Amino acid sequence: MGKKRVLSLILMLMIVICCVTEAFVIGELKKANDEMAHAIEDLNIEISDNSAAIEQVSAEVEKKAEEEIPVLYLPEDIYVCAGLTMEIYDDCVSSGVNLEDYDFYWECEVGDCMEEKYRIHADAEDVGEYTLTLHVYDLHLSEVASARTTLHVVPNVFSEEGTGSLSMLTIGDSMSASTDWLSYTRFLSGDKLSHLGTLGDTEGLMNEGRPGITALDYLEGTLYGEPADHPFINPQTKEFDWNYYKQSTGLEPDVVQVFLGTNGLEMDPVGNSGSIVEIVNRIREADPDIQIMVVQPIYPSYQDGMARQQNIQGFEGLHGMWSLARSQMIFNLIGELEKELADYDNVTIVPAAVMFDRDYGFDQSEIRENPHSEVLDSMPVQGVHPSAGGYDQIGDVIYSTLCWLIDEGKLETAHVEETGE
Repeated sequence: MGKKRVLSLILMLMIVICCVTEAFVIGELKKANDEMAHAIEDLNIEISDNSAAIEQVSAEVEKKAEEEIPVLYLPEDIYVCAGLTMEIYDDCVSSGVNLEDYDFYWECEVGDCMEEKYRIHADAEDVGEYTLTLHVYDLHLSEVASARTTLHVVPNVFSEEGTGSLSMLTIGDSMSASTDWLSYTRFLSGDKLSHLGTLGDTEGLMNEGRPGITALDYLEGTLYGEPADHPFINPQTKEFDWNYYKQSTGLEPDVVQVFLGTNGLEMDPVGNSGSIVEIVNRIREADPDIQIMVVQPIYPSYQDGMARQQNIQGFEGLHGMWSLARSQMIFNLIGELEKELADYDNVTIVPAAVMFDRDYGFDQSEIRENPHSEVLDSMPVQGVHPSAGGYDQIGDVIYSTLCWLIDEGKLETAHVEETGE
């Protein structure tokens, strides 16, 4: 074999080796490229999944934040009679949040913003109208909600010599059945205010309060779902009839008060509210010029009082009643009543719900912290019916509203003859 031929073979072998090596390298590079492409694809999927997860978490956080923003309710008007000390409670004007996570700030020219309430003791020189604004802040000092009402500080008109007598008839439940607010408001008026009705045994303190009755019962002539006679049902038509009531009883009140809603509570307030409004409508149809006051039902005590309520004779049926749910029912109902009655002439909301102290407005007693503890804890004996002091708080709101109606010329008291020497 010649030298040239050997060199040619060597050169060809080297070329083959280079080609094989290049093919192997290209194959490895292609494999690596494919692996990288798959890795990039997997990474994109992972990034997409993470983005979706982040978006989902963000949406849930935003939703939770929205859900936890306090829902506020303030009545359009609040009335305070000069000489009385009255309060509005943070836990009665808000719903859906833990109050400890927020700070409530009441802003007004009169009164005091306190830790858990707005408090005002009005004097005669404070008489007038004020804007009362509630600001709610989170713990970062960001305002998350606000509400506003008109505060009417009114004179104690019954203390004036020119104010005569006035008669009121209250259509209600156990909250109006010979309860303390009747005698208390009569006392505040200097006995110028007389309560009328077919129930009771003391002149000036009569009433139409029937324990356990609902607004629907008044319309249908029932009690606890069973037929029950009461003087508002016309025996001929079997319907609520205001004219029939007046004719059959001989009573002609100057003002009518509807104090219902505690019985018949549901989470959806439309039925209960609708029945209360229907009573108002029936009275207005028969007596369009009469003033009607609609009292908000009050909030229950917290759970300890609700739990102890079932141990009172006659209230065993309240076993298992949940204070939080009942409180939400009240919140929904007072808002619905305000909405439905907003455009009614001669109808005034009495804002008792937001001005009642559910912590200390019920009778209290001491019980052991546990069955064997020597430490005692004070808690409500029940959760629905107030103490005498609690009823007096309701009386303050009713009396202040009456004074406003008289001062505004919407209610006239009996004429007082001037006497001279």
